[in-house]
Amino acid sequence: MKKYSLATLAASALLFVIGCDTDYINDPDNPASAPSTQLFSNAQFDLAWELNDEWVAARGTLQISQYWNSTFYTDESRYALRTSMVDDMWEWPYRILTDLKEVIELNTDAVNAPLMLQYGSNNDQIQVSRILMAYTFSKLVDTFGDVPYWSYGQMENQDFQALRLKDGVTSPSYTDAETIYEDMLAELADAASKLDPSGTTMASGDNIYGGSNAKWIKFAHSLRLRLASHILDANPTLANSVFTQSDASAFTSNEDNALFMFGTTDIVGGPWHDAFTVNARRDFAPSLSFTELLYNRTGPFIGMDTDPRVESFFDTRLDATEVVGIPYGFGNTVARAVNDEGIPDAEILKPDFSQPILTYAEIEFIRSEFNGWDQASYENGVSASMEYWGIDATDVTAYISALPAASEETVLTQKYIGLYMDGLEGWTLYRRTGFPNTLTVPGDTFGDATFVTLVPGLDAIPSRVTYPQNEQLLNKSNWDAARGNLSDGDAMTSKIFWDVD
Repeated sequence: MKKYSLATLAASALLFVIGCDTDYINDPDNPASAPSTQLFSNAQFDLAWELNDEWVAARGTLQISQYWNSTFYTDESRYALRTSMVDDMWEWPYRILTDLKEVIELNTDAVNAPLMLQYGSNNDQIQVSRILMAYTFSKLVDTFGDVPYWSYGQMENQDFQALRLKDGVTSPSYTDAETIYEDMLAELADAASKLDPSGTTMASGDNIYGGSNAKWIKFAHSLRLRLASHILDANPTLANSVFTQSDASAFTSNEDNALFMFGTTDIVGGPWHDAFTVNARRDFAPSLSFTELLYNRTGPFIGMDTDPRVESFFDTRLDATEVVGIPYGFGNTVARAVNDEGIPDAEILKPDFSQPILTYAEIEFIRSEFNGWDQASYENGVSASMEYWGIDATDVTAYISALPAASEETVLTQKYIGLYMDGLEGWTLYRRTGFPNTLTVPGDTFGDATFVTLVPGLDAIPSRVTYPQNEQLLNKSNWDAARGNLSDGDAMTSKIFWDVD
């Protein structure tokens, strides 16, 4: 939880020196503000770490989507999320957004804007920050639904009250999730159109694309495709319009993947290295529903050879001859009875793991869906996913040649597999479409055990996360209004607007 300050310490020192040399910091002991490139770097690191660590992801989104499971403490696999987890799902995105808004303000302020030019044009810094803000807000909306919102393109909109603490707004109202989606799509299109495609922006602080504006433009259009896929059933007119506008400018190969590579030491290494190696945790293992899908014992690929990605996703332990998964949702007794359960692959546990933010494989599956379950895009998506995970080309060819034809079930199940290590997006896919239909659900049995949730009134995979308790205490009137707009109130059973399945 304290990785934020440790990870940026070394990089910050160099940036502060640069600031002093340009008279950006008149007093090195009392800097007026942080360089924009440091703020951008911090935002990226926190986005990759804090939303994908052992609390938010391993006990949260990676479990709800049933990629991972708990080995000992299984309350989360029955949806009893800890207060601190929910707080992190809410608070960290807003901290990230605060850094990104500060980048925008530094580049629009008359005093600071000229000093920011050493990191790229003021305009380009603003546009890249807008793109990453849209990505971050999408995480909030897809987790909770209506949330406080702000955007650069509508900064004068008084209904968008997030991030306005400097304006005296301490209790921001919530914006309707559908309205946020429409604005995010507009923000991404506008920011991409205003970026100089030949420019370089904040190269020393951009650990995703090394400052390449051209890559950020592709990312913006690809993110528009992701968001369009989310609303395809709820607003097909807008979704198809966005797809038509952005498809040609979106990712075209794995070279375009948005990845955040962590450092090589314990201090700046990734969250899984920190959890499994530094802290020696053995709390997590693959879910049985996922391993059974990969071994093609369930799902639409029964009869095919084992998915070769299983050995890139997980390592076997002790005497196991294959990756052993833990039955999901059946409590401590069932989980602890499993022997030799698998662990995440060594590549995931190494310090410099590359956390996927958005990948070409996902974009190809989206193209297949929008184009009536197109076969070529379906195969491209599988091939790209396997290439990304280091599968030998011969094995890729053999696997694809045996695939059943593209259909809603086959494409979306392969998309789910390809989204491994992005638990929130895997969960979003299931909520939106019902696929994969191989997940364990409340009411299922395993031996003498029955999957019973620990949340009163919840008898299905959750539709959302409830708002953090601090909102009830510190922002009650706006929380009351937000929960009043939910079908079942502030409950895990209330659906987000795009969840019409």
